[in-house]
Amino acid sequence: MVRHRYLLLALVLIVLALNFSSGFAEASKHLQLVMIGNGRGPYYAPAGQRSELKMEILNIARDEVYLARGEVYLDPSLGGKLQPIHSEDMGNFHLSYLRSAIWTFDLTMPANVQAQNATNGVPQVVVLIQIVYSTANGLQQTEQAQFTLSVPGATVRQPDYSIWFVGLGVIAVLVLFIVAYRHVSKRNSAH
Repeated sequence: MVRHRYLLLALVLIVLALNFSSGFAEASKHLQLVMIGNGRGPYYAPAGQRSELKMEILNIARDEVYLARGEVYLDPSLGGKLQPIHSEDMGNFHLSYLRSAIWTFDLTMPANVQAQNATNGVPQVVVLIQIVYSTANGLQQTEQAQFTLSVPGATVRQPDYSIWFVGLGVIAVLVLFIVAYRHVSKRNSAH
């Protein structure tokens, strides 16, 4: 049963990743974004409260970059629609090659946020953090990364298994079609 939950969490994260990447243009990799916390996570942002989060922004391109904005997006109802929940001006902060900046920001998690309890622990949400920056030649670009936040107090939403039933139904129909096709092919070749 626990393996099914981990599998479900992995599939949800894959679907969210596909939705996030289709919703935002991919930029060439100039920045590396790393959430800073106690160890490698989880990072806590209780529902309805303000939490201080930190992110390291490392310039991994040989160009100089100027950080313009930091933005945080969330799907608060798990309906597949991202909404901005935080935006902050970075004042065109200059970063040369292999230099980093620490962005400390206060994130107010919505009180009515819905989350999956896939770990049998604290409900978790996936946030998309997007950094808007410009290169030395003035071209504005974005870099983005997804991070999992533990959200105590979030409304736990049970996974919708109807998509699984539709998928299994499609697979069953395909298998039946293949079996019937082979049966008819063998029958016709025997005559």
